[in-house]
Amino acid sequence: MGITREQLQKMALQIDEVVYSIQQQDVNENILLQDVCAIYRESAKNLMHYTAFRSFDARKMQKGLKQLGLTRLANAEGNILGSLINLKIILHSLLGGAPDLKRDGFLSIGEGSELLKKHTDELFGDNDKTRRVRIMVTQPTEAATDYDMVLDMVRSGMDCARVNCAHDDPEVWEAIIENVRRAANECSTTVKVAMDLAGSKVRTGKIPLEIHKKGKSGSKKKRKPFILLNKGDYLIVSCKGNDAAHPVYDKKGFLVKPARIGCVPPQIIGRVEKGAPILFDDGKIEGEIIDTSSDSFQVKITRSQPGGTKLKGEKGINLPTLDLGISGLTTKDREDLKFVVQHADIVNYSYVNDANDVNDLLLELKKLGADEDLGVILKIETNLAYKNLINILITAMQRKHLGVMIARGDLALEVGWKNMGMVQEGILSFCSAAHIPVVWATQVLEGLAKKGMPSRSEITDITSSVQAECVMLNKGPHINEAIAFLDEVLLNVESSHHKKEVLLPRMEWI
Repeated sequence: MGITREQLQKMALQIDEVVYSIQQQDVNENILLQDVCAIYRESAKNLMHYTAFRSFDARKMQKGLKQLGLTRLANAEGNILGSLINLKIILHSLLGGAPDLKRDGFLSIGEGSELLKKHTDELFGDNDKTRRVRIMVTQPTEAATDYDMVLDMVRSGMDCARVNCAHDDPEVWEAIIENVRRAANECSTTVKVAMDLAGSKVRTGKIPLEIHKKGKSGSKKKRKPFILLNKGDYLIVSCKGNDAAHPVYDKKGFLVKPARIGCVPPQIIGRVEKGAPILFDDGKIEGEIIDTSSDSFQVKITRSQPGGTKLKGEKGINLPTLDLGISGLTTKDREDLKFVVQHADIVNYSYVNDANDVNDLLLELKKLGADEDLGVILKIETNLAYKNLINILITAMQRKHLGVMIARGDLALEVGWKNMGMVQEGILSFCSAAHIPVVWATQVLEGLAKKGMPSRSEITDITSSVQAECVMLNKGPHINEAIAFLDEVLLNVESSHHKKEVLLPRMEWI
């Protein structure tokens, strides 16, 4: 079925409207972009162009463009105005017109990809491998003392070593980094060091309740204490970090006192609201806040495993619908940054929520005299961060080397499982528009790294990960197998995919 002249006119008018909107925005957004680093100036403009484009519903127009055999703009984030101008020329030519076009500065097709590659190389170092996508690997404590383990990681394909400041201490961190540098030098390759700030994650407090379990010899062994929670149970969450108690029942089995557990930081108690959902330990336990007071709130458990789920101390708490007002750098983060700016190539900023959080980090880096080449990776792991993504990116573009991590664990809990695919796609698209490299993180090949065998879904996850510029693996006893496997699969997948664009090599049947 062909396209009628009337349909062509409607498409041409819509493209005219989008282009006009973008050009008007250029006039209004100059103040917003004035602090952007020079190397990101064109990228920041393109991001704003893409943001304006996405304020339109382009789906009907895309269907018409498909029937004409033209670009549907699905992969045009990196140079959106240039692609729209090209379409404008074609459509008006088909209608017999000659559009009045002003070459007032925009990226032509292909320039966006070149800028993204340039920014990726500047963040992660020049790529001396055949594959495009980098591999980041979380370092275990043993990496401080086991040089051969680190050497094997580098030989297997590690491009960036991640050190998490939430664990260990500066002495261990320094030993890990020394082994990474030594191994990279021995292999004549580049391996960047990225250090995660712990951030302001809300967690359960410690549970000072000893639980003893008899061993095979009859001796009693301590095990990590927990509170068992079933669907329908009640739990008091207290502002006292070490406040913990098991539920108390009377002789007839009726509840006398519900279980209690503390939370850190305690100030969230004053921000919670009745009726708000709450999740514990990566969503293993779900509940609803049914009552609040000045020093605690009560939760009714709405989902747990059959037979109950164990809630332990120092496990994550997510309140996805609430602004808890605790973002920004913590006291620990500020102290750890002193080490990071001296030893690392990249700082991974956890739980960033808005532009103010970004400014908080930038001011601290300036105060510490951080090298301007120190990279910054923003971890997007909250609903607020996703909503504020554009301003976060524009503000962060004051730094020369910049990246974004899709921290899919907490983010999925925050935005909801059913929305995660759409949110993930949105982050990838807007970062591509900004020419900012993305790290695909959380549970990649976790089965292989921890148990020596990947699941089928983990393999398909790798296929999707080529939309990013880097993939992060977590630690595990089989980590070197996971790195080598990921290296090989990424190389194979990249032969038929460039980011989200499908390529068509000659098919060879296995």
